[in-house]
Amino acid sequence: MTLTATAIDNPKKPYWQDVQVVAVNKEYPRTAFMTYDSKATALTGKFENSKYYRLLNGTWKFYYVEAYKDLPENITNPTTSTASWKDIKVPGNWELQGHGVAIYTNHGFEFKPKNPQPPQLPEANPVGVYRRDIDIPADWDGRDIYLHLAGAKSGVYVYLNGQEVGYSEDSKSAAEFLINKYIKPGKNVLTLKIFRWSTGSYLECQDFWRISGIERDVFIYAQPKAALKDFRIQSTLDDTYKDGRFALSTDLSNHRSEGTNLSLVYELLDKQGKVVATDEKTAFVPAGEVRSLSFEKTLPNIQTWTSEAPNLYKILMTVKENGKVNEVIPFNVGFRRIEIKESTQIA
Repeated sequence: MTLTATAIDNPKKPYWQDVQVVAVNKEYPRTAFMTYDSKATALTGKFENSKYYRLLNGTWKFYYVEAYKDLPENITNPTTSTASWKDIKVPGNWELQGHGVAIYTNHGFEFKPKNPQPPQLPEANPVGVYRRDIDIPADWDGRDIYLHLAGAKSGVYVYLNGQEVGYSEDSKSAAEFLINKYIKPGKNVLTLKIFRWSTGSYLECQDFWRISGIERDVFIYAQPKAALKDFRIQSTLDDTYKDGRFALSTDLSNHRSEGTNLSLVYELLDKQGKVVATDEKTAFVPAGEVRSLSFEKTLPNIQTWTSEAPNLYKILMTVKENGKVNEVIPFNVGFRRIEIKESTQIA
């Protein structure tokens, strides 16, 4: 599922000025996880140990203007020369690297005038354009490839090889885009055009420094066409506070042209690596659709997760297609229960 702009039919108003648009062609938010090809690499929990992960942090080329109307028309064309562009470190705010001015304010907006009428934005809206080349590994062929922006402020347009991929303005949350149809074998040109202010800026009025650009990691990763789309875990305690109550809900997606049988095997491991719970279920997933599988388990004498003893379990979720392993996904699990009892209402 992708998030689509509700006002995408209005081409006259740019996304960053349209209060109805918060995302275009962006994947629906999901749990943060990485796909691995084996249990051994999955147990490390390190993204960089996955053969299907490539970090794009580092030095990018950067073009900056104080007002968006000063941008050259061909700025996102992949043939545009970057010889005169500056270098910039990613992640890192552009004001801290010599472009524009950081603004601190604890109330009101940093725009001029100080109290504009939402959703109006200043015409002098700074824009930073980031660009770098990316190579897609040959063994990613036939998989779904995603671009992950962990945080970029404020309105972000994404381009690959000159084609517009999508848009996002939820600057403190991750944005993901499925990029299969925009890439080609060999070198690809990735461009991000970031507006300092967008209509989303009206939701970011906090007591903090107002700074812009790519603030967190940027990476690409690849999943099988039939894979785990998302999952949710509940790990709490029963009324004795000794036994753990565990529930896992998973969503399996199939981007193949035909339906297929997908199995989900979960294994819950303690800190010694011993399997304390496991189960497997199978579902037929039609082409282009999603099916859910759910599991529940009561675990006696669980090791709880507290500040004094932060015991964690590790779950491994293995997706199989007709008996063959497609991917392995790890996640940390802690058991705790928080409640308020016998509270007194004060008038």
